[in-house]
Amino acid sequence: MNILFLSRDYPPNHIGGVGIYVYEMSRFLAKMGHRVFVITEAIDHPLDYVDRGVHIFRVRLRKNHIFDSVRDKLKGFVERLEYSYSVSKMMEAVVPQYKIDIVESCEARAEGFWYYLFRKNPPLVIKLHTPESIVFRLDQVRQTQDYKYISRLEGWWISRANRLIGLSQAIVSLTSRYFRIRLNGIPIVPNPINIEFFKPNPAVKKEDFRVLYVGRLEFRKGVHLLIRAIPQVLEKIPQAKFIFIGNDCGMKNYLLNKISEFGIKDSVEFIDQVPRENLISYYQQSALCVVPSLWENHPYVILEAMACGKPVIATDIGGIPEIIKDKISGILVPPGSVLSLADSIIELLNDKKMQETLGRNARKYIEDRYGLKEVMQSTLNIYKELKN
Repeated sequence: MNILFLSRDYPPNHIGGVGIYVYEMSRFLAKMGHRVFVITEAIDHPLDYVDRGVHIFRVRLRKNHIFDSVRDKLKGFVERLEYSYSVSKMMEAVVPQYKIDIVESCEARAEGFWYYLFRKNPPLVIKLHTPESIVFRLDQVRQTQDYKYISRLEGWWISRANRLIGLSQAIVSLTSRYFRIRLNGIPIVPNPINIEFFKPNPAVKKEDFRVLYVGRLEFRKGVHLLIRAIPQVLEKIPQAKFIFIGNDCGMKNYLLNKISEFGIKDSVEFIDQVPRENLISYYQQSALCVVPSLWENHPYVILEAMACGKPVIATDIGGIPEIIKDKISGILVPPGSVLSLADSIIELLNDKKMQETLGRNARKYIEDRYGLKEVMQSTLNIYKELKN
């Protein structure tokens, strides 16, 4: 089968959940004998190359002077239309040349908007990761006219799909409510994880009181709540160390000010986003991983930590309860509760047996449900239905 992914988010730039998903799936599909193509954003200049069997086309956003009169007022909306134009021009060449059978995209950014505005084929599959317009609301971004147009663009893109796939039941329900569309019978297919790479390693020395956070420093991720919980943890466990790994999305100055205010500078370390292949050592060296988000769909950080046999403390929100079973494969806490977060961290740091039990159960759960082969086959079945 000839499969084309549209993903502006793709390593080594913009590495988020969508980019990781496309990276893992495209490589594994190619390994299984399918012809796989990815159209993504160029870092510096356009490129056309093959990486481990996956044909990558990197395109640059082309500015169009037709939008100059509204560019300042509708900056985000125009930028998405212009990037979509670049993607669509590449699709005009790639689709017929390589006889593409299926195109898959996420719902955010409507990357193939111009192409599918005038065409019906190839069949379009959209996997619901989390619409940008919903993220704006979750991050409490002011709802300008620009964001309203972005929301309408995403709504059109979702309705244009020949088939939708839900990453979690939670995101299907939220998308249905937000866009006021019926989404009945949407198949739920989780993201895959390479369990041969993310795995426990007994040879790596674990730091008994190291707590790890991996993710962007943004409001929706709940990093401000974790910072506020740290003084309570240190009061009971003064040797605890907190590592934050991720790019700043407008929160770092606030966090640094709080660290100074609380007098906890020696117990907290910030590290900018690291290559994914280097993340594994941070997981393996930590006692536990914390995901304090106010909303999440199906975060890779949880899958990665669990695959490494690490217990995860996460909020009981969105798609997280579809991954973690409380007190069995991890710990769930109420979203927004600093006290519950601190208490759970203290309890787990003080209970090595619980750490081992949760970590072992977490690894087993990931092995049973999230292997690349299982997820790939579920996705291929959907592709084949559309192709036929």
